[in-house]
Amino acid sequence: MSISTDVRNESTTTELLFAARSGDRSAWEQIVKRYARLVRSIAAEFRLQESDAADVAQNTWLRLLAYGGTIRDPEKLGSWLATTARREASALLRRSRPEVASESVGDGVAAGDPSPEDVVVAAETAAGVRRAAGGLNDRQRRLVNALFYQSPIISYDEVARRTGLPVGSIGPTRIRTLKRLHRTLVGMELAA
Repeated sequence: MSISTDVRNESTTTELLFAARSGDRSAWEQIVKRYARLVRSIAAEFRLQESDAADVAQNTWLRLLAYGGTIRDPEKLGSWLATTARREASALLRRSRPEVASESVGDGVAAGDPSPEDVVVAAETAAGVRRAAGGLNDRQRRLVNALFYQSPIISYDEVARRTGLPVGSIGPTRIRTLKRLHRTLVGMELAA
């Protein structure tokens, strides 16, 4: 049983889904035609590579083929497809996420001592950074100390308390300070 093309364009989603489940290929094609843009746009939200976005779309359509009969409200097929596409994209991202080494990686492996050259380079770099930081104003030096030389790392609230800066100005001041340090280090030929 096939729904004619003229009638199909006016068919409800429920009618199309029922016809597709009954094996009507043209009903499937009409469903894909109606919702392909939606499925592609959901995949695009995840900024996937073209091949990954195509996989998300294909898997979404396969899920519809496999589970279309379980949809409670066929008129909400668009929402079902959008949710399924989001889940497929999220699953793809989880599968492709690089593995992160645990803290125990390397335990038991003897750490090599730095070479004499590494020690000299590190000492020269540290001295250069100290000289460059000496050119900062008092507020900037306090901020650098609070942000980078505290262990454990402290919150912006604590940085504000220690430096006297409002919490909202810490980020912008940090950016300006690091740019100034970078310019000084480039001038000293210690940074690229």
